[in-house]
Amino acid sequence: MRKHFFVIIVALLLTATVCAAGCTSNNTSPSASPTRSPTFAPKNISGYRTYTNSSAGIAIQYPPSWQLTEPGGPYTNAFFNVSGAQMSFTIAAPENLGQGATLDGYSQDLISALQQNATSFTLLNSSTTTLAGYPAQKLVFTLVSGGTTREGMVELALVNNTGYALTYYATQDVYPNYVGIAQNMMQSFNITT
Repeated sequence: MRKHFFVIIVALLLTATVCAAGCTSNNTSPSASPTRSPTFAPKNISGYRTYTNSSAGIAIQYPPSWQLTEPGGPYTNAFFNVSGAQMSFTIAAPENLGQGATLDGYSQDLISALQQNATSFTLLNSSTTTLAGYPAQKLVFTLVSGGTTREGMVELALVNNTGYALTYYATQDVYPNYVGIAQNMMQSFNITT
């Protein structure tokens, strides 16, 4: 298991403000590179700021009242939160998952890691979606750690063997307050490379 999963598990279990996902799939069948939807345009949200990381080839919009932190480490590009709220929105650093990686494998590896590292983990929904116009997997879950129930939503995409992961995570009482904003942010996400 790669260090990326260690970072997401620690972040989710400790309500940290950094979380990421990624692991090489056990599925070794060749995977074709997905094509971006020709009609894709990132959502433009009036009044939001734009975060761009040209070296990672990503951009996203976020509310101006949210705090942006760029940790500078190899696992997380940026995370966003609201001061005093038990929540965070994280963009994992794009990770080369290697030849043969699949979106399903990427998703299943994350689920397995969460199941192994939480006191209790429940996958509420797993569905296909798009992220930056590419095929993606959306996972919605709850987990219990340290006696606190938390909810999370992760969107994963695999583009040219590179994994992209966006995570919104909050305590159960706070989750509904920001989930709409998190979904807007995910719709504004763009892969620029």
